[in-house]
Amino acid sequence: MQVLTDISQFFSNLAAWHWLALGALLLALEVASTTSYLLWPGIAALIVGALQLLVPGLQGVASLLLFAVLAVVSSIVWQRSPLGRRAPTAQANLNSRMATYVGRRGTAACDFVGGEGAILLDDTRWAAAVTDETAPRGGDLLLVTGAEGTVLKVRGAS
Repeated sequence: MQVLTDISQFFSNLAAWHWLALGALLLALEVASTTSYLLWPGIAALIVGALQLLVPGLQGVASLLLFAVLAVVSSIVWQRSPLGRRAPTAQANLNSRMATYVGRRGTAACDFVGGEGAILLDDTRWAAAVTDETAPRGGDLLLVTGAEGTVLKVRGAS
């Protein structure tokens, strides 16, 4: 039971500078981690420290409860607000490498047999399949019209 008494005394004796130091520590960890998980608890600790400076009677369990409520509520409000949501990227095909080739022109690396062959784009040879009934020959100019997995869909480019 001595442990509970010690914990209770510790929380009852938290001064404003304890909260300010905790807030600074949480914000420093947030800057180092860049996750935004510690941002609002850090700000909540700074607010509790500032309130303890202005209202000296705010001690013990009341300050701990205020910190918990501020940290949880501000985190939830931030995550649900439009400002807390990540903006969509301007790159629609950011994680779709094959989709970035749609609309590009390349040359047939070899003769297509059965509608399948290869296309040279930049310095890379890609598996390709024709979308029409043509049979491109090596060196023909092709237009990428789509992608299915790692196979580029192509048609002859005039």
